[in-house]
Parts: sequence; C-alpha cells; structure tokens
Amino acid sequence: MLPPLTTGWYFAPTVKTRIAEIIVLVSPVWRYVLAGMKRGVAGGICLLSGLCVGALLGGAMPTQAQADDKPVTVIMPLWGPTIEEDGTGMFVDLFRFAMQGREADYQIRFVSYDDALQQLLYGDAECAYPINKPAVLVSYQHTDGAKLLETRPVLISKSYVFSRPGEHPISSMEGIKGKLLIQIRGENYNHNFRTSQARFWNVDSELDKVKVLLEGRGDGMLGSLPDIYFSFRQLNVEIPPYDPDFPLLEYKNAMVCQASPQTDELVTYFTDRVNQTLADGSLRAETVRLGVPELIVDAFLPLRSLR
Repeated sequence: MLPPLTTGWYFAPTVKTRIAEIIVLVSPVWRYVLAGMKRGVAGGICLLSGLCVGALLGGAMPTQAQADDKPVTVIMPLWGPTIEEDGTGMFVDLFRFAMQGREADYQIRFVSYDDALQQLLYGDAECAYPINKPAVLVSYQHTDGAKLLETRPVLISKSYVFSRPGEHPISSMEGIKGKLLIQIRGENYNHNFRTSQARFWNVDSELDKVKVLLEGRGDGMLGSLPDIYFSFRQLNVEIPPYDPDFPLLEYKNAMVCQASPQTDELVTYFTDRVNQTLADGSLRAETVRLGVPELIVDAFLPLRSLR
C-alpha cells in the first residue's frame, strides 16, 4: 500500500511547470498523485485534503464521451525476452494477436515489473497484462476484486524452482527451507513460502535471474514455463535442473482491467478472440510460431472446455 499523502497539490493539466518534474524525481509516490493530471480529474490546483481552487486556473473535467474515445492504456511489465521495451516478445505478440481488429482501441505502456500493479491501481492505466485477478488481490489485499475485470488467459504458465546446474532439483517445500531463492523485484512468490523460511534475492529481469543462478550466487531460481524458456534460449544455456512434478503454482496470463463500460467491451472482445482461436487451432499455431516448442505447447494452453 502506498504511504499516506498528507500535503500536496494537483496541478491543472493546462499548467506546465518544472516543479511537477522535480516533485516526481523526489518521490515516486507523486507519479500517482499527478496521474490525476492525465485523467483530467482536477481542473485546477486541489489540495489533497479536498480544497480546490479550480476557479483560479480554469480547466474542466472531460465528458464521459470524451473519455470513451481515448484508447485504453494497457500496462506491460518489462520482465525479459517475452516483453521487450521495443514492443517485441512472445507475450506482446500474443496480446496483439488476441486484440486483432481493435488496434485503435488500446495503447501499450511498458513499465518496470514492480511498477506495473501500482500504475494499474493508483495511476492512469486502465488495464494490465499478462496478469490475473488473484495476483493483484494477493499483492494489494485492500483492493476490491469486484471492481476488476479479467479476460480469459492466452497461456497458463507453471512456476518451478530451478536449481544450480549439476545439483539435484528441489522437489518439496521441505527442500526449500532456508534456501536463497532468486526472483524478479516485484514478484510476490514470498506468500507461497511463509512456512518454509526461504530467503529471497530480488533482481530486475528474467535474464538477471538466470545469470545469478548460473553464477552460483543463489540456491535456486523461481521461474515459470514457458516464459523462462526464452531466457535460457537467449543466453544459449541448458535448462537448469527442476522437478516437473513439483509446480509451485499455475499462473493465468490474462488482461485485468479497472471496470468500466469501455474496458468491459475490450475484455469481452479479448476473451471471445481467445475462445475462437483456441477452437480453430490458430492460438496454438501462433504460440508455436512465436517460439514455444510444439512438443510442450499444449501443456500451457487454456483448456478448451473452460472459460
């Protein structure tokens, strides 16, 4: 949860000032305060206590029609080869595949992994992908799940503990006890290991996780298939030891949005496209084309009989 804000202002969208930039540099929290500028929440300077002096600077709130005309902002976390800042990567391509025909209705914003959920919940982004409602609610327990919409996933990832090369794979929660496990900063595996007394080492990307593990600076790495497969391939290394019969969790790679008529329409479209392309086989073919080996791809596709 963000720390409480006790003082400060909203600046009118029409007032451009370097002061706002300085505030953002001083405290990351202000990114979410100033998100009101982008939404047009305040037409003037508003004290966070509720006092507004919009009459001094003018400006007006956008109408609902104007808001609905704007493309929906979809947050994507920069976690490695499957989501790259240049707009490439398997998950980016699968998103565009699912949203084919609705390109004018969304815009993608790439952010750091640990920033993604906060921008969805406190910033000006309407949606985040690839994620699911349970992951949001675990990370932010005060969030009202009824105010979030979720699509059908394009893929279902399975998380494992990868051991250092040459070592036996970890095959039980008892085997994790006291281990130093590598994860991406912002991942929330911790709640799965409260009784294991495991320790965690946070790094910035999937590639960093693999590098730290191969350097022997951790006991194990937390990673999901098929996502982490792309990091192993990019680094030209063999997949480290892991127990395929010891999955820590299954993770639905869906789009989650703040509920609104505009996002409800996109969520429905996304889900219908996944259902359609799953039934006709084109989702499977596209996933294979993007690099998931055909021998294992079926293990990660959503079941045809389930929404």
